[in-house]
Amino acid sequence: MDYTTVTQVKAALGATETADDTLLGTAITAASRAIDKHCTGAVEAADNYFELGDLVDEQIWGVVNKDGALACWPRKPVVTAVSALSYRPSPLVDWTTVNPDWLDIDGGRVAAWADLSVRRQMRVKLSYTGGLAASVNNLPADLVEAATVLAIRFYREAKSGLTDTIGVAELGILIYTKALPVRVVEILRPYKRVTPW
Repeated sequence: MDYTTVTQVKAALGATETADDTLLGTAITAASRAIDKHCTGAVEAADNYFELGDLVDEQIWGVVNKDGALACWPRKPVVTAVSALSYRPSPLVDWTTVNPDWLDIDGGRVAAWADLSVRRQMRVKLSYTGGLAASVNNLPADLVEAATVLAIRFYREAKSGLTDTIGVAELGILIYTKALPVRVVEILRPYKRVTPW
């Protein structure tokens, strides 16, 4: 799922012609995937991090806290429902299923009240519904804004020969820029994962 649309990017650019619509679409997808990676901190692909969907048997790490509860942070920013959760301390042990009534969902965190006695990491397998929206129209406006700004940046870099500089004609100088504009980084700050991917 892309986090902005060609129409929104063209409106921000003040463009009406359709000649570059394919290039804009490519820039939008690249910007959306860059936002996924920036927000998740994932090295491998973390595509569609914000897209609402059902995930089945996702395996992640969880940790047992001092109260014996197993906490984990699925790979979506928000979890709305969990249909199944099981855990095991080692690949040599069978999965232990947790009763769905013993689950507690708090935003992007899922806790299983399993009365585990040892504080340690556990491998967790869960099936759940998570994400922010199923379409770009229902995403938060600031996330769409960040994707729009970044798509424009990628589009302009492609049109100027893939350089990482922007010329200021009035000053007759080149300004070197970072990979993500400061504005985009600031907008995305609340969406950035604080737990490891």
